[in-house]
Amino acid sequence: MPSTLLPSQARGRPKALVSVFCCCLLLPLLVATTAMLVTQAQEPPPRSWTSIGRYHPAVWGFSPNYATDRLALLATNAGEKLSVRGVYRSTDDGDTWADSSEGLIPKKRHYYMTISFSSDFAQDQTIWLTGQKTGLEPGEAYGGLFESTDGGKTWTELDIKGFPYREMTTRVSQTIIGMAISSRIAQDGIMVAAAAGEGVYGSKDKGRNWELLDPVKDVFGVYAPPNFPDEPFLALATTGQQVMISTDGGKTFVSSGKGLPEGMRGVRGVAFSQNFAKDRRMFCYGLPGLFASEDAGATWKQIAAPEGSASITAMAVIGDFETYGSIAFSTDDSKVYLSDDMGKTFTSLNAESLLNYGVDTIAFPPDYASNPQVYVSSQDGIFRYAAPKSGGAQATAEAEAADMEATRVARATTVAGYKFVPEKSDRVETGCIAYLFAPALPLLVLTGRRLWRESSDQAKGTSQDRT
Repeated sequence: MPSTLLPSQARGRPKALVSVFCCCLLLPLLVATTAMLVTQAQEPPPRSWTSIGRYHPAVWGFSPNYATDRLALLATNAGEKLSVRGVYRSTDDGDTWADSSEGLIPKKRHYYMTISFSSDFAQDQTIWLTGQKTGLEPGEAYGGLFESTDGGKTWTELDIKGFPYREMTTRVSQTIIGMAISSRIAQDGIMVAAAAGEGVYGSKDKGRNWELLDPVKDVFGVYAPPNFPDEPFLALATTGQQVMISTDGGKTFVSSGKGLPEGMRGVRGVAFSQNFAKDRRMFCYGLPGLFASEDAGATWKQIAAPEGSASITAMAVIGDFETYGSIAFSTDDSKVYLSDDMGKTFTSLNAESLLNYGVDTIAFPPDYASNPQVYVSSQDGIFRYAAPKSGGAQATAEAEAADMEATRVARATTVAGYKFVPEKSDRVETGCIAYLFAPALPLLVLTGRRLWRESSDQAKGTSQDRT
């Protein structure tokens, strides 16, 4: 039977089918590309580790106005080389560091314990630093309190009074290992200090004069919530009495360790929710674990523990624990764990792929909620966990991580008595775009068959027309 298609229709039909065939090819690619763009817009960029220096800090300090001035300080620990001990400052998220130790007499090359920023830093540019001095004159105290009024560029040692003189050392015992300051220090001048081996001291004139508040001999650190001194609440970390709490501004302290392991007498650090006045939430840690309290330290429950025989070495907490809350802790086997869901779950950040030594310090900058970065230090140096600032930085971070991982594996293999030979992969990465065509395969087959039939029918019709 002759074809009923007009010649123009017969010629147009294959073109239409070819167009459908091409659409079937392009549709999966279009859908996948759109989905990828939507996903990238919704998900934050991936974070990775970047080495940002070889210093060995004892403590980090961040400006209260960090979101705008990007000012970060680090003060070196006792293990740092004498030639580089001091204070260093950065205004570019740690990419570069400048020596900021003028006034910290070079020949004494101190090591440090605390950095405290004034709550009115934007106006008064005042920072306080405590440390242990070396190269002393006869009778000179080991401990020192230093003040900067130009944002940490230069320092002046304060002539502090009120700490006890000890006959055994023939020196005043004024080594301040912990410091808490008033949320309105520019107005009231209130400071509270933990003095090594002496107890808790208070000052009402920004550290010039001190008086003994409570002789807690094993005090390790003193901590105040954001609403101090409106609420005269203080917490101590101690080496033998767990957490101690004061509700009278430090005049009296009582041990408050219900829920903490009986064998964990020493507590190494305490932190507060930024919303402590309402939620009463606080945190502490010791070698065997991380603990949280929702009743201002009256009771505690464990929220994290290190793996195996490892011990926790540092903790950082930030957030109001209503809209967001993040907790990080580190261990002596080079691992760092992070929770961005208020402590419900913790994820390893794979820091052990970079570090050869245990982690000494860990810190969040004040703007973590909008710019999530984590800073850590060890004997390997200082590192930042954040989204790379450029594609080149991402590649560098990945290469550095791969190199460190190879080094770690090589070292472990050598210890086991074998020779490490890196394996070169013979695989060729072709990408996964081929998988996008799988859903369209049936359509492609059907369309091809339809094209073949139409071509055959058209050929038959043309042959019949000619006869």
